[in-house]
Amino acid sequence: MPAARKRRVADVDDDSPVETPDRTEPEQTRNRRRTATESPVDSGSDEEDDTQLGATQILGVNPLVKKMVRLALASEYSRQPIRRSDISQKVLGERSRQFKPVFAEAQKVLKDIFGMEMVEQPMKEKLSVSQRRAAQRAEKASSSSKSWTLVSTLPSKYRIPEILPPSKAPSSTIESSYIAIYTFIISLITLSGGAIQEQKLERYLRRVHADNYTPIDRTEKLLARLCKEGYIVRNRDVSGGEEVVEYLVGPRGKVEVGLDGVAGMAREVFGFGKINPGPEAQDEEVMREFEKRLERSLGISRQAEAGATQQQASAPVQNEQTRRRSRRGADVDHDGDYAG
Repeated sequence: MPAARKRRVADVDDDSPVETPDRTEPEQTRNRRRTATESPVDSGSDEEDDTQLGATQILGVNPLVKKMVRLALASEYSRQPIRRSDISQKVLGERSRQFKPVFAEAQKVLKDIFGMEMVEQPMKEKLSVSQRRAAQRAEKASSSSKSWTLVSTLPSKYRIPEILPPSKAPSSTIESSYIAIYTFIISLITLSGGAIQEQKLERYLRRVHADNYTPIDRTEKLLARLCKEGYIVRNRDVSGGEEVVEYLVGPRGKVEVGLDGVAGMAREVFGFGKINPGPEAQDEEVMREFEKRLERSLGISRQAEAGATQQQASAPVQNEQTRRRSRRGADVDHDGDYAG
């Protein structure tokens, strides 16, 4: 009987893992690995965020850059500005300090893959007296609009309908008509000195039979849509005791159309364009006279270019005079030291 008890105790001891250190070490190693893989990563510090951003850039997968590119493309599709607030809320989240590297990488992706880039919109003009007074009372006026618009980076010779056709949503016909209408209205405003009164704009639209209806929608709704999307700005002023309503070019209109688009449309209408040139385009004297008139209408002056050229030409002379003066000063100092 005592021998049987000893055998049972020995069997129990042999089954126990405590006495076999060779078997317990792999289990401890596996537990350590499991703990390391299952432990959550604290992403609160900026150093860890920078490390993760660098690792994702090395691997070629950066979710923040992908989100910003998607946001830019979606905003352009809906003709909405790419705002800094939307980038912070929808893309960066708690990593707001990574705006500059993510923005630069997104710009690179847009240029290399899509042939586009984000261009900052100009600041909104202070039109009314109250807005100007508020701007004067502000301690520090912001020099940035913090809004961007997606534009093409292709050279002008490739910006033709065969390469850049209108969008097919809702249809290419409606989209091309919409582009033509807002380019026409922006050209009217620009060629009228940068602002046009509402009654004068209605007269111009009446001449092209678009005073009530357009291929897109009613004229009132179309103008409201253009104001909403930033192509034009409707300003109502009653400071002089009489209500005056006028339209100006909006931030998106300045970036997307600009002076180059207005000049291109004017050349096509008057037969001096590249797509449908008229017989007048063959005469260099007539074309030169037209370009001068177009520059005056757009407010472009050659004096600025002449002044810049003159400044560049006088820069070497001024530099040479500065060098001579410095040499004379050095000679005088040297002679003074020598005499002393």
